Amino acid sequence: MKLTTALISKFIVSFLLLCSSSTVQLRAQNKPNILFICTDQQHPAISGFRGNSVVKTPNLDALAAAGMYFTRNYVASPVCAPSRASYMYGKHVFQLKSWYNGKAWPKEEVTWASRVTNNGYYTAHFGKMDSPGLYGKLGFSEEWHSAKRPVRVVEGADVRFLPERPRNAKGHLTVKTFKIEDYKTKKYEAGGHGQYGRDRPTTDRALRFLKERKNEGQPWMLHVGYLLPHWPLTLPQKYYDMYAHVDIPMPHDASFPNKDMHPALQHFQKWDGLDVAPDEDKLRDALRAYYGMVTCLDDMLGELITELKKNGMYENTYIIFTSDHGDNLGEHGMIGNKHTPMEGSVVVPLLITGPGVQHGEKVDAPVALVDMYPTIMDMAGIDYDNSEMPGKNLLPVLEGKEAPTDRIVFSEWHGTGFQGAWYMLANKKYKYIYYERERPSLFDMEADPKELNDLALDPSYTVTLKMFESKLNNLLDPIETAREARKQQGLITEDGNDLMFDKVDAPKTKE
Repeated sequence: MKLTTALISKFIVSFLLLCSSSTVQLRAQNKPNILFICTDQQHPAISGFRGNSVVKTPNLDALAAAGMYFTRNYVASPVCAPSRASYMYGKHVFQLKSWYNGKAWPKEEVTWASRVTNNGYYTAHFGKMDSPGLYGKLGFSEEWHSAKRPVRVVEGADVRFLPERPRNAKGHLTVKTFKIEDYKTKKYEAGGHGQYGRDRPTTDRALRFLKERKNEGQPWMLHVGYLLPHWPLTLPQKYYDMYAHVDIPMPHDASFPNKDMHPALQHFQKWDGLDVAPDEDKLRDALRAYYGMVTCLDDMLGELITELKKNGMYENTYIIFTSDHGDNLGEHGMIGNKHTPMEGSVVVPLLITGPGVQHGEKVDAPVALVDMYPTIMDMAGIDYDNSEMPGKNLLPVLEGKEAPTDRIVFSEWHGTGFQGAWYMLANKKYKYIYYERERPSLFDMEADPKELNDLALDPSYTVTLKMFESKLNNLLDPIETAREARKQQGLITEDGNDLMFDKVDAPKTKE
């Protein structure tokens, strides 16, 4: 039977479309997947690969051996919402005006999730993000939030930020446990099960997502937001029992009160109720619980990696593991909190594995969470306008094509506990801290990684201090930026009084 010209043409078109479709699918399959895991309040060094011989973190240790890890990865601001906003948008807090928790995330900025989704990836977020005003609108193909914080609308003064409103961090040292078997009968209720009650369903959703992606042919990007090991110190009994009779190493410089610290930090310690020593047994018990929560989190990480390997996706998947901020964890006499410019608070873990990433490499040069935006863009092969973004693409470093650079990274604070803002600049050798209305601090991070010897009062470091001060002033106006933050928090009145410093009656706050 002879084929008509029309039938032949139709056949050719169909064949070409099929080939085109197959080519597109093949290209999509060749793109790497990206798994981004962000925990909450995780100290940068409580892990086996960082040399802690007590804590059990086999999955983190394996991840570090399979990829590259960074010992000085700085957050944009050591508190949940500003830190996560910064790495999602790739900008500093002062650029985003995301000063503190409860501040609405900007709608006009573009997250990396939007760019990745628009470039052919199937994307999802499960768990914590802390994005007030923007839940469900972050740019992912699908979202599920384990917790939502409402936008805090301030009329008058937001009294949280007044320096004479102390809290009691000792309440964060209370340890509670439960049996996992009992938890399972509650159908994932968060109530008495601490952060585990939110992170278990987050893990289950992530596992289901990974199962569904098998053989799909479309590259995917998954953001998993955990709340562990953030207080309350409530955890499954089996994880507490791992450390119940273990001699937990005590943190360095754990003095209550700590008269050797900078005056701004002494004020913070008093504000936090830690100028009076907590019971030592209670402190050790709190540390045991924290270690247990880290191990619990490590097990959940292991489940995700096992699923990747089971489905044959591990080799073609970048895994980024980090946290939104740390916990001073007793160092310098502060525990159960973040907020400070000290390393335990402002530095978080960063481990990255994936196609072409060097194995078992440690980087001590400073990097920052704002680097995640350009790094993810390169991983996904996306061109974008980065003219206002301060981050650095780390993929060439991960692949061994570039050496880590000795750069200056930045962090800032406009929240509670301090009498004004602070700003931090750090390079490989030094860390400089500017305190509003207080003298600065300077630490030699190579000779003094525990930050025990403040060099700012030593005249021989005057030139170094001036250099960092000049860098800070080139980046922003520290006084005006701090005033802008306080104005948006209702702490500067219509007649110009600054309630942080001026002794006037504060107007009432409306939630």
